[in-house]
Amino acid sequence: MHWNRKRQIHYAIRRALALRCPACGYGHLYSGGWRLNDTCEYCHARYEREPGESLGVTYLVSGMTLILILGGFWLIDVVLDADPALYLSVWIGIVIVGNVVFYRVARALWIAFAYLTGGVYPDPDYEREYVAPGQKAPHYER
Repeated sequence: MHWNRKRQIHYAIRRALALRCPACGYGHLYSGGWRLNDTCEYCHARYEREPGESLGVTYLVSGMTLILILGGFWLIDVVLDADPALYLSVWIGIVIVGNVVFYRVARALWIAFAYLTGGVYPDPDYEREYVAPGQKAPHYER
């Protein structure tokens, strides 16, 4: 793999974990809470092109939560040797909390993956102009 491609992957993942735009690193992916911005406020990269495009996030979050559950279940089973009814109540809570905690980061990683495969880019109808780092690009009405 070429050195620049490795660097691009590294930056995209790092930006996703910081919940920033994978293209420029300046814009926020979320505008508070759980609301994903449509585009980056700096480079106007569109994060999702089609409805339902983030369905893969569901699988990613489920996988991350499953790894947490399996690892934790076996660890607690070895250490505590408690009643299975207790396990069930504890792990139902962990599944709910795990899905909530992992969702924003998993969606950001999914957007970074889309960026690396060419799916996150500015719409062609925006006028392109230079925007200095730290400055917001003007928003154009359609």
